[in-house]
Amino acid sequence: MDNPQPLGDFLGRILKKAKPSKKLLAGRRLAQKVFEETFPQYQTHARVHSVKAGVAVIEADSSALFQELEGFHKEKLLELFRAADLKVHTVRVKLQEHTK
Repeated sequence: MDNPQPLGDFLGRILKKAKPSKKLLAGRRLAQKVFEETFPQYQTHARVHSVKAGVAVIEADSSALFQELEGFHKEKLLELFRAADLKVHTVRVKLQEHTK
């Protein structure tokens, strides 16, 4: 029979394997914080939908806000996300899908 492992060692290995998903979640949360601090006036109308594979996706709830973010603020957001140590090379803006 194998030697039993201390529970702490076993749990430590499991948590190490889970870190990438925690890191992705932390990336989205950090991006959302940066977004809200930069554009507090938009926090009820736009949000960071995801940050994956170097792409931050911002979701806007109206076409006017979509146009504003897409046309005027993408580069600024990219710079701010990078300054916050997010590994982002692209910011995409999408229009929120409304369900009936």
